[in-house]
Amino acid sequence: MSKFTKFSLMSTAGALAIAVSGAAIADDAWQQKAGVGAYTSNTQDWAAIEEAAREEGQVVIYSVSSRIAKLVDGFQEKYGIEIIGHDMPSDLQIEKLRREHNAGVHAVDVLFNAEAPLLLNEALPNGLVWNFVPSGLDDELSANEMEPFLIQRHSSRVVYYNTELNPDGAPIDSLWDLTNADWTGRTLLPSLLEDGLSANFIQTVLQNSDEMAAAYEREYGEPINYSEDVLEAVADSAVISEPNASMEWLYRFLANEPVFMSSTTKIFKNVGDVKQDNPPLGITTFSKMRKNEPGVYAAEPIYDLDPVFGVSYPTALVMADMAPHPNAAKLLIRYMMDEEGFAPWNEPGDFAARNTIEAKQMEDFNLPKFTELKLWPIDPEEIYYTKYGFLALYLQLS
Repeated sequence: MSKFTKFSLMSTAGALAIAVSGAAIADDAWQQKAGVGAYTSNTQDWAAIEEAAREEGQVVIYSVSSRIAKLVDGFQEKYGIEIIGHDMPSDLQIEKLRREHNAGVHAVDVLFNAEAPLLLNEALPNGLVWNFVPSGLDDELSANEMEPFLIQRHSSRVVYYNTELNPDGAPIDSLWDLTNADWTGRTLLPSLLEDGLSANFIQTVLQNSDEMAAAYEREYGEPINYSEDVLEAVADSAVISEPNASMEWLYRFLANEPVFMSSTTKIFKNVGDVKQDNPPLGITTFSKMRKNEPGVYAAEPIYDLDPVFGVSYPTALVMADMAPHPNAAKLLIRYMMDEEGFAPWNEPGDFAARNTIEAKQMEDFNLPKFTELKLWPIDPEEIYYTKYGFLALYLQLS
């Protein structure tokens, strides 16, 4: 029987960089068997890979998306291979893999992971995971979608509003509106200390202070002035030399009592519930539009929000070091990059990395191309190396 488990643990250090000291690099024999590292080949014999995968019989995946469960039956019917899926947040995946690895336990084959800062700066350089790119994708993906890790789709965090109860359009037009009294206690988002992607969203806003300053002037008609608490926080900081508009936005936003929730789906439902009088706004995943239901939920993102629509991030597929089923891992990775295996994520707001799949999405969903949306992409290096400073600032401004 196929297995699928959901990890409900939330790492209290979810927004912290995870130390990956002491990770042992895979032995040479495994690298050769798996065809990674020094043994990576430009030619892939998929008949041989599939035959070896069938002999392995199963593949274990840590998945950031619960929708991995929708692949279990189809994959087993097509290949005779069982998917054992564990649904867990991206940062917890890497922490779990690190602990298992250091203990000599090798129980997972694939990570489906959206924490690019940790993948790029810890998991890959420390040999916890390996990049594997199935052959035949060169014309479908850009170079940075194949290296340093394979990207399956692009996602984003955006601001949602209730369309049923705002028939004339979105009730706000600027990120600065989230700091106004009208929205005190009425903006929902995941906790920055428990959800790494939520922290990455706010960090990316902090990294675009010039645009936030320009948006302030458009909203209020005057240059920004800084609160005493922001000036004091900068004066007390060993790493921040001067205040900026994004710090001021974060201070005012936190002072406006946002509500932290544990689930992006709960955020969507609380925003989109049509049977309420005063709906909140919510910062959640773009693809939550799939949850709309006539007469129950009606919500969509604010596409023309100033200065930015949202913050984008990639979701990667990587092979775990010392994967016990390396051929089944390769087969699952290729399957999840194909149209059939991408089906659970073929939803508005989940943009396929593969050009041909994205082109069909644009036709089906009547949305702009991913590259045409005004999104700030996360900077994995900047986020990783400024995480502690960000958390210190966040806690002080809170």
